[in-house]
Amino acid sequence: MPNNFSSYLKLHRGEEIESQQTSSSSSREGDLSDLLAAFAEATGWRACPVGRKPFGRPSLSRLNRIAELDQQPDESKVAEGVKSKLPTRLELLDDSTLDGMLDITDSMMIASQQAASNLLDKIEALVQALEQAEEKIERQEVQLASTIGLTIRPEESDALASRIQESLQRAAMQTASDAAAIYLLDESTSELSMRSCWGLPKRTLLKSPRPLRGSLADLEAMLGNAVLLENTQLAQHWNCPEDFPAAMCVPIGSPSSPQGTLWLWSQHVRDFSSLDVESAKAASDKILADLERSALTEEVLRTRSIARDLESASILQASRLATPEVLHHDYEIAGWTHPGQVLSGQFHNWTYNHHGDLLAALGDAEHSGATGAVVATSLQSVVETCWNAKHEPKQILRKANDLMWSVPDGDWRCSLGYLQVDAQAGVGKCCIAGSIQAFIVGSRGFRMLGSTSTLVGQQPDTKFQTQSFRLEGGDLVVLVTRDVISGLLHGGFTQTTLLNTLRQLHEEPVQEIADHLARMLPMQPSDKGLSNPDRSLVILRRKL
Repeated sequence: MPNNFSSYLKLHRGEEIESQQTSSSSSREGDLSDLLAAFAEATGWRACPVGRKPFGRPSLSRLNRIAELDQQPDESKVAEGVKSKLPTRLELLDDSTLDGMLDITDSMMIASQQAASNLLDKIEALVQALEQAEEKIERQEVQLASTIGLTIRPEESDALASRIQESLQRAAMQTASDAAAIYLLDESTSELSMRSCWGLPKRTLLKSPRPLRGSLADLEAMLGNAVLLENTQLAQHWNCPEDFPAAMCVPIGSPSSPQGTLWLWSQHVRDFSSLDVESAKAASDKILADLERSALTEEVLRTRSIARDLESASILQASRLATPEVLHHDYEIAGWTHPGQVLSGQFHNWTYNHHGDLLAALGDAEHSGATGAVVATSLQSVVETCWNAKHEPKQILRKANDLMWSVPDGDWRCSLGYLQVDAQAGVGKCCIAGSIQAFIVGSRGFRMLGSTSTLVGQQPDTKFQTQSFRLEGGDLVVLVTRDVISGLLHGGFTQTTLLNTLRQLHEEPVQEIADHLARMLPMQPSDKGLSNPDRSLVILRRKL
């Protein structure tokens, strides 16, 4: 490629124009000046920057004062939103008009130096509080503006072609061109395909994509420049895609994220003015906005559909969770499952079967979200099919493990706690696998039930152990998932806090105990990008 460009070729360099933001700094400084003038009139002391004197006023005493206010706030002030616009260092100067007085004492002043200094400190604090309030209001207004309802018509995507056609026609008319077209990059960013044209036969759209390699004009335009070919016959190495005497090529997108190019052609050799270039760039910006809006429309419609489906699935999933009910007149049972997302990867359930046994199960998928919900729902279905079978808890876990392990694809690992209590005798059996923990809490203390650390579905032939116990009157059996006792930093509380709370509320109804524990759960702050984990709990008590 020649090093020296000829007169028929011009590269219009895109210069970044810094927008002049009209702020209220001048008016604010005027308000501060009026405030300080009123301060001087009220106190007899004028606040001035160090090293200056008020115009037309002699300095009778210079009292080095007041606080340092950084013109450029440090990191701590930026974090707190403090942006002081008062001078960096002030001093109090006597503003009295007593002529002929050589010595002035504080008793002759309207206010003493200390009182004036304290008042100025209060003024400074009020100014900073006002600026912080204004900045907060500004942020809130922007947040409110971002929540405006987005109305999308079903035919919005169909109107994209007509909007692009209109933009091409307007660009051609404003630049006195005879034809226009847009070329967009494919997914591999190796070819340019014509997606819309004006002033050209429609069959032009059927042409094969142009390789980006060798398309010098398009490459130069994607760097942020406008390529002006005033005579294409003398600039054939720039590879003008259509046979026209003159052409102009401007980018669609930015140099960091190019999307394609906009070409404008003329039927005669001509010059392009800077106004023509700006008109073409405005058209390319509008075309890009239309393309992005169309993509956003499709994404919003798809997201809304997914959100509705997830909401319906969450309602169906929640309907399968156990609700407070009296299973046996000698026992109380309560529990909850708090999903961290729309769909939960955990479940809790209980029943009273035909054999006179109280049964309770707590499940926790290894993954959260939709994947965890599928695993948890499958595990719950397996457990519920065994409610009326005369099996020990370890047999239930063995069956669940075999089914989860036999699934060929996906991660079906999960934790499961299964509780079985003979309602008449008060003898209980419990089998736990994975991260779920179980405790028996009585008036004299507590003990932890043993478990198998291996997850359900992690490996075949896992040996599960059944733990036996006897419930006395007033004893509690508690099953919790890992995130309930994972600590405050992980969305739960500690094991010690849980057990101490259970002992303190030992005589309360189990539903009130469960509700109290639910209120104690910390919520992760959304502004830090943290999501709340799934958390579940079951409490069973034998009445006195």
